[in-house]
Amino acid sequence: MIPSRGIARAGAGDDAPEDVRAPLPTDSAAGVFWTFVGIRVAVWAGIALAFLAYPYRLPPATPQYEVFEWRTELLFNVFARWDAVWFLSIASDGYTIEKEAAFFPLYPLLVYALGGVVRSPLVAGVLVSLAAGGVAAVVLAKIARPLLGERGARDAVLYLALFPLSFFFTAVYSDGLFVALATGAFLAALRNRPWLAGVLGGLAVGTRMIGLALLPALAIVLWSHRRSLRAFVPLAVLPLALGLYALVLRWQLGDARAMFRAQGDFWDRHLATLGPLGGLWEATAAAVTGIVDAVHTGDPGATLNVLYFLLLLAAFALTWIAWRSLGPAFGVYSLAYLAVPLTVPGSLPLVSFPRFLLGDFPLFLALAAVLANRPRERQIVLCAFAAVGALAAFGFARNAFIA
Repeated sequence: MIPSRGIARAGAGDDAPEDVRAPLPTDSAAGVFWTFVGIRVAVWAGIALAFLAYPYRLPPATPQYEVFEWRTELLFNVFARWDAVWFLSIASDGYTIEKEAAFFPLYPLLVYALGGVVRSPLVAGVLVSLAAGGVAAVVLAKIARPLLGERGARDAVLYLALFPLSFFFTAVYSDGLFVALATGAFLAALRNRPWLAGVLGGLAVGTRMIGLALLPALAIVLWSHRRSLRAFVPLAVLPLALGLYALVLRWQLGDARAMFRAQGDFWDRHLATLGPLGGLWEATAAAVTGIVDAVHTGDPGATLNVLYFLLLLAAFALTWIAWRSLGPAFGVYSLAYLAVPLTVPGSLPLVSFPRFLLGDFPLFLALAAVLANRPRERQIVLCAFAAVGALAAFGFARNAFIA
């Protein structure tokens, strides 16, 4: 049974109870922040210690990856893999080739700025990701408290902190920054601060294009407060951010559309026929084929297609729960968010889908709601998240493509 006491349905308007519109408590913000950071640092340090027992030889260090001395170099190089190379390159040299245009500029800009202070772009990237993840946890708790109570807010933070792909909050990836900005924009809208919601939403788009999924959800929340078309004016900041990035690419690469071209030319993504419905069909077909191939050949790629499809079904189920129990704005955001990877599937239709789920924060709220009165299932999920997360982090640190 999903708890309903005190639930503030997003988009409920002025008919919502008075306590819904009251400022949310912030007394435990520091506790939430350090709980999240402590969990992620513990996993991060554990993987670094595992490297002492099971060494993994990296390529010769470049200036991007040199970190003061061997102990700090071991620690900060743990998750310096895959897309981290591109973020560090952009932070150091700007956009120099079209392939880099798939990575939006706000995160590498912050890495560049902090890197000048700490004297290492790699250290700066990890610190930005970790701090942003902690902020995202604080904001998620603020959103959750009037919906799920203090215990539900704590559980939502734990699900986010222990999610198997949450090691990206200690990697040079933009996911932590995106979650912080997306939840911040949502909270600002819930508190009837439209311009703050628009600016934070624009910054989210400047971090990842999928931030555009905020538009319909923020529109629902802001309309519920003001019932006027003027409530939508601040949301123009979101597409404006995309336009500004296009100007940056025009200046640095000579092609304002490089962000779109890079997806198809270099990252094996294509625009699905019929948009998200076409992508859903491709994912379903790949999963069915994957079941057959996994049985007969044991092909790892086939197994991944099945796993990703099961995750997609779970995400749809939690999206429905978010819509029903938290309010339509949460469900609309989650639907719009899931529609983006379905619209531009990759060589594996749902490639990187587990990592994308980090930004779909209503799913963590919905999971907390579903398991609120199921202590055994809650414990199983938390333990499973932690165990799988440790294995995924170790695999990624050993240069396996886990995303």
